[in-house]
Amino acid sequence: MAFFGAGSNSKVRIIHTRLLALLIFLLLMTSGNRIESALRHSIIDFAGLACVIVCAFGRVWSSIYISGHKTSTLVEFGPYSVTRNPLYLFSLIGVAGIGLASGSFLIIALLTLSFGLYYPSIIREEEARMNALHGQAFQSYMQRVPRFLPNLFLYSEPDACTVKAKQLRRSLQDASYFIWIYGVVQLIQKLHEARILPVLFNIP
Repeated sequence: MAFFGAGSNSKVRIIHTRLLALLIFLLLMTSGNRIESALRHSIIDFAGLACVIVCAFGRVWSSIYISGHKTSTLVEFGPYSVTRNPLYLFSLIGVAGIGLASGSFLIIALLTLSFGLYYPSIIREEEARMNALHGQAFQSYMQRVPRFLPNLFLYSEPDACTVKAKQLRRSLQDASYFIWIYGVVQLIQKLHEARILPVLFNIP
C-alpha cells in the first residue's frame, strides 16, 4: 500500500512511508493494548473491517472513472462529482480501518498524523498540474466541488463509462493491499492473545 502519491518529493515520501510502516510493524509485533472488554474489542474490529471494505470498494469505484487518465482528462462524474479527491478520501478511511484493527489509539494517531502531514501537499501539486492543463474548466470545478469532504447533494453520473481492463485489474490489486494489511494486523493481535508473540509493553 502506497500512502503517498507522486510529486516532486515522492522519493522522500516513500522513505518516510517505509520508516513509518516499519515503526508501526515493530509496535504491533512487540506491544499490546489495554482494551479489556471483549464486546468493545469486537465492535472496534468490526468498525475497522467496515472502513477497509469501504476503502477498497471506493478506490476501485473512483479508479473506474479516471481509468488511466487522471490528469489528461477532467473527470467530474461519479465520486469526482462530490469530492475532488475521492481516492485520497477512501485511502484515509482505509488507514483509519487499519488503525482501528490495531486497537491502539497511538497507532491510529500516527497513521492519521502521517496522512495529514503529506497528503495536503500532494493534493496541491496535483491541483497545480490540473490547473495548468485545464485552466478555467478546472477552476470552475474547484469552485463547485469540495476538495476533500464530500457534498453528496452534488452527485451525478453518466449513463455509461469506458472501463480499461488493465486499469481495473491494477485498481483491484491496489485496493486489496488494505484488506491484506488489515488481515496481517488481526493475525498479529491473535498471536499476542494466544501468547505465541510476547507482549513486551502496552501502548494506549
